[in-house]
Amino acid sequence: VAYRCSFRVTEAAYCIERGMDVLAQKLGMDPAELRLKNFIRADQFPYHSALGWEYDSGAYHVAMQKAMDAVGYGALREEQKVKQEAFRRGETRELMGIGVAFFTEIVGAGPSRNCDILGVGMFDSAEIRIHPTGSVIARMGTKSQGQGHETTYAQV
Repeated sequence: VAYRCSFRVTEAAYCIERGMDVLAQKLGMDPAELRLKNFIRADQFPYHSALGWEYDSGAYHVAMQKAMDAVGYGALREEQKVKQEAFRRGETRELMGIGVAFFTEIVGAGPSRNCDILGVGMFDSAEIRIHPTGSVIARMGTKSQGQGHETTYAQV
């Protein structure tokens, strides 16, 4: 899925995630395990980053583990290993890649004192309510800069 964002956030996220993959390889660790090991823990909130950003809450370990369980991550890694061994023996030319990434993005950018870009205070908002019936109400307040918010929101 194509994702477009201003201020080169996607490129920065790619560089960070690629760096995590390279580090995991050099340490002989599974890329998902390296990420899990380095997430902000629940007992560290509110967390203040080195650049002064405040993370008020999050359950990053839970989110990553749920995603891994949903796709059968352990079984996929086993399947990958079998295919790699068959490839080394010359029995197949088929290989299997598994990509892992975790990205936290500012949503509703927070107080303008933190997100003032060239005099334009950022204060987007989002509220999503999921009812027991399964129906969903999503309310968004954003400043469009040509990203196609109207189309994206309608598709969601």
